Amino acid sequence: MSAAIPAPDTSATQTLTLAARLVAGMYDAINRPDLSGMIRSGNADDFPEIKAASALLEQDAGRLARYESALHQYADPGFWDEMTPGGTLAVHDGGTMARNVLAGRPAFDHRD
Repeated sequence: MSAAIPAPDTSATQTLTLAARLVAGMYDAINRPDLSGMIRSGNADDFPEIKAASALLEQDAGRLARYESALHQYADPGFWDEMTPGGTLAVHDGGTMARNVLAGRPAFDHRD
């Protein structure tokens, strides 16, 4: 990671950048400008703190993506359309998408 040269805008790059910013901030907070400076200059890719923070952020991003997927489905007017043959999709769903997402599964988790 290099703070001086912008990297391509990817999810992994954003996660690593955020992890580095968090760890650099932690080092600033404990009065270790030498270590925060190394991180900000891009010379600390191998710091275990950055790897750990990045892993946690990636895990959280996956959870957030599942929540957003379910919310997009619930926000779609067609999901609540009473004119749908057989009843609204909401009636058929009965909260299944929400339960799947809260359990760490994709919104549409079918066990065939």
